[in-house]
Amino acid sequence: MSKKSKNGKARELSQPRGVKPISFEAAIFIFGLLNMSANQAAVEHALKLALRDSDLRDTLRTWLPSLGENIDTLIAGEPTDMPSKAAIRAFAEPFLNTGAGVVAYAQMADIYLFRNERTPENIMYAFYNGTRFIIAGEREPTDEEKKRIWKIALWLAQTSKIGAPHWKELESKGPIYLREWIDKRKDDARKKYKTFLSQMKRAQAATNNALASLMSNMFGDEETP
Repeated sequence: MSKKSKNGKARELSQPRGVKPISFEAAIFIFGLLNMSANQAAVEHALKLALRDSDLRDTLRTWLPSLGENIDTLIAGEPTDMPSKAAIRAFAEPFLNTGAGVVAYAQMADIYLFRNERTPENIMYAFYNGTRFIIAGEREPTDEEKKRIWKIALWLAQTSKIGAPHWKELESKGPIYLREWIDKRKDDARKKYKTFLSQMKRAQAATNNALASLMSNMFGDEETP
């Protein structure tokens, strides 16, 4: 997991050895851009804002037609004055918030899917944690939700590359062996979920701090109206 540097700079997401780590702020920005790029209406809105910027207008007017964009149609009825920082922030913030959420989940995936030993047991715990968090979050799931959580987690474990061979081996020994293994995993998974939640809160706190730093660097400390 990322660590805080001695000089207090932004924490970083871990990377394979020899690869320069990426900061939380950069990761949030990248995922925010990816989220925006998947939304055509958002892309068009971003271009409209950019075309109102005197520093970007001439470059975009030269570049966009080569991509098939009709600039006159794009800016028809749009204001021509420079967009305010507040307007740009109001547009960008939802996408950056989504990016921050992705980064927090990426930290947990890094811990549970890549850093833990890849055993059938750990894979089961990872699938259980992710499924339960999405369905119930911090609250205790209902009986119906518990059935749904385990149905999904067990299916994922059974079909995963790591879990499938172990599953078949237990089945070949007899139903009782598989049942005992699943019951033990269920008991352990419920206990381990508390640790997962604690780690998730720390990951979210670190990501929220990075998001606040990114927003401050981009837009200053003013609030979105």
